[in-house]
Amino acid sequence: MSHPSADPRVNAAVARGAGVDVADPACASILEIGCGTGHHLLSLANRWREASCTGLDVSARGIARARLLARRAGMANVRFCEVSVLEFEGEEKGYDFIISHGVFSWVADEVKVGLLDFIGKNLAPGGVAAVSFNVAAGWKARMAVVEKVRAIALAGDTDEVTALEVFLTVAEEGEKEIAADMLAKGAEVLAFDDFAPVMDAWSLGAVVKLAEASGLRWLGDSVFGEKGNDEEDVREGRTFRSELFCRADAEIVERKQPAKGAAFQQRAVPDFPKLDEWRLVCAQEALPLVDTDLKPCVFTFPQLKLLAKMDGTHSAARLAMDAKEIAPELDFVGWLRHVTERGMFE
Repeated sequence: MSHPSADPRVNAAVARGAGVDVADPACASILEIGCGTGHHLLSLANRWREASCTGLDVSARGIARARLLARRAGMANVRFCEVSVLEFEGEEKGYDFIISHGVFSWVADEVKVGLLDFIGKNLAPGGVAAVSFNVAAGWKARMAVVEKVRAIALAGDTDEVTALEVFLTVAEEGEKEIAADMLAKGAEVLAFDDFAPVMDAWSLGAVVKLAEASGLRWLGDSVFGEKGNDEEDVREGRTFRSELFCRADAEIVERKQPAKGAAFQQRAVPDFPKLDEWRLVCAQEALPLVDTDLKPCVFTFPQLKLLAKMDGTHSAARLAMDAKEIAPELDFVGWLRHVTERGMFE
């Protein structure tokens, strides 16, 4: 999936609001640590063909898949490396943007330290890093449910999703809400989240303290720039944070107001709808397609079949006829207008 909280365009606006003169993401150097199969980084490389993008992951399967998708989409501005962040040699000039989404809470403590130390040493002078992690305040109750479900799975010699379904029938009121939320994630996500081999939630204060020890300065939330605190997280039962950091020695200029978002513009439905190469690959591979805000959009299989036809050679009228056969229940005209307004054809 793509991660809007780690969108350099948004992170740059937050950084500038905090007084950091960060580079223009459109021609910046971008590094993603823990890139998986590359969906997030490929979406950035597709948006900014002048940017230099690098993705790291220890998964050979993930990196192979990312490289294949990059070739199919014809992207020459992105490379993927099968390597741990502890062993990776960064570029001498550093990186303008570093992304670490879904890594910190799922690795051993020595890797957490090494991750933030790497960021501190490899950010460019005006660079920023978006680091996400699970928050201890909200995960305390969830981990209690995880332990109970694991006990059921062990006793019944069954998988954790089945055990979770069993637990839901006997759970107390507060636990039922947590269990239902877990089930909604699905087995694939649960295996890498709630039931991951390592799932270590930290407090905001502890993460900031470790970052400062690694030569970093905390700028606030990576999307809104707000500086929360542990007390608020406890009151709200917060489970997740994505925070923005710069180098401790970064020059802080007079605070600038973040750029205002562009006003909504009515987009005309194209006569011959045409997705770019990356979105076409996503449609063909049944992957989420990203909109202009980097939000992942999930479509049904019939809708994906229609999207895969949108290479600029079929008219909207022809596609409407195809839709009657491929997706007879679909309001094609309304759906195509929605897809257009999400910026899929830009």
